[in-house]
Amino acid sequence: MTVLGYIFLALENEHLVAEAEQKSALHEYARTFGLAIDEIRVEAGASLKRPFKERPEGRRLVEECSAGDALVIMKAEWILSSAGEGATLLGTLRKNDTALYCMDLGGNITVDEKRKLVVSEGSAGIVMKLLSALAVCENSGHGEAIRATKRNLKKQGRYIGGPVPFGWEVNDDRMLVENTAQQQVIQAISAMREDRWSYRDISRKLKNEYDIQLSHAGVRRVLESNIEKKKALLAAKNAE
Repeated sequence: MTVLGYIFLALENEHLVAEAEQKSALHEYARTFGLAIDEIRVEAGASLKRPFKERPEGRRLVEECSAGDALVIMKAEWILSSAGEGATLLGTLRKNDTALYCMDLGGNITVDEKRKLVVSEGSAGIVMKLLSALAVCENSGHGEAIRATKRNLKKQGRYIGGPVPFGWEVNDDRMLVENTAQQQVIQAISAMREDRWSYRDISRKLKNEYDIQLSHAGVRRVLESNIEKKKALLAAKNAE
């Protein structure tokens, strides 16, 4: 199995993300799935609208990847140039049994996930069905396809990518669930705030007693994020 990272240095400035930032993010994201990236390919100066298989590095990746290999990228919109092209590309990768991990869509969107004796389509089936439907009426462009996919996944309460907040973890179903040990730390932080501890004092306490490195601003973000996540998950549960 070969794991390849794909860095896209867009021709359009509004879509350009620094190479170093992408590289760091790809390695960190791959590790969340227990993967180690063997090689990173850099696509420089290509237009976002140019199909992936018509870009120099994109074409080589599709030709070289074989069964069991995996591609890791930051944004799906960098590789799915349109609903039609996207559906074709995902179909090719799926046929070749090549996994495509997109950070902003929360995981593998081409190959069904195998869990014990059960095979679940997970994000792969959802994305493929959506792109196939949009390809029939290709008027909205690739941006709307991606946004619709993310809305669909979010509505289901699925994790759709990005850093996992402190106090939470992603389970086998790609859902955010509470991390018991970290939630206990958050409870301790909340108790200290109720006792009128400053964020700086809490930061020092965490470092000395829990060996947790959080700045005073980080402590504030952890509390605020934890409240927001619990409200969002409750809303998703009530919507079921």
